[in-house]
Amino acid sequence: MFNHQLINPAYVGAQDYTQLTMTNRSQWQQFEGAPITQAFSIGHKFRSKIALGASVVHDKIGPLKNTSASLDFCYHLNLNDKNLKLSLGLKFTKRYNSLDYSMINPLEDFDITFSTQPENDSKINFGTGFYLHNEKFYVGVGIPYILEDDLVGLKRNYYLITGGLIKLNNSFQLKPSLLFQATHGNDLIYDNSILVVFNNRVWLGPQYRATVSSFLPNQKKSGYYGVIAGIHLNKNMSLGYAYQGSLANQAIGITNTSHEILLRIHLVPNVKGFMRSPRLF
Repeated sequence: MFNHQLINPAYVGAQDYTQLTMTNRSQWQQFEGAPITQAFSIGHKFRSKIALGASVVHDKIGPLKNTSASLDFCYHLNLNDKNLKLSLGLKFTKRYNSLDYSMINPLEDFDITFSTQPENDSKINFGTGFYLHNEKFYVGVGIPYILEDDLVGLKRNYYLITGGLIKLNNSFQLKPSLLFQATHGNDLIYDNSILVVFNNRVWLGPQYRATVSSFLPNQKKSGYYGVIAGIHLNKNMSLGYAYQGSLANQAIGITNTSHEILLRIHLVPNVKGFMRSPRLF
């Protein structure tokens, strides 16, 4: 997960400058109709401690398409003179769902179920979150969608994310991060990574994602492994890449790999230590 704004509206404005983020994630490329997710977001903090953001996310898997457009509102509080800040956020989302019947092959010709195109479905949703941070650590909780939608399988997800910065020497920094995702009726998922940052410019590190229950006795070991890499091309632009592979289904020749590319643009970076989270670029 490169972009915290998509799961936590309180992240908007945490860097004290305008930030644009574009991502493209593709999964299971060996299968027709494999999932593809494209996202764009922008966030800006005003001097009044108020930050505003917007994002558009487009998901496509097989015949199902989903596009969501969100507006984020965030208020930032200075808690002490050591740059510790708390931000509270709200997210308002309009979701559009559509089904492409041309990609469905019915068992019987002229099946009336697939004879006409249905009207597109749209829903309004909202979310919330908080984000506590300074230049050495961050922790946040986000609920991007509070209302559930059984029609498209949208469940309420709770995200807890935390991370820190460890200075090794003048050239190298270590930045661990940990993400928990809780969904009603599903196992608790965690995603952790440890990035090595060189000269505050280049970062590289491993990533592992699995369910917490997979570590219990007599449980089948499964999960996703990966690597994250990125570079600040200049003071205003960052480029990142993430690869993820699966530990499951390899015995039957299925490789559930995914690739994610990120481009992030920083406008008017005017604070020291602007790369607060290499995990997010």
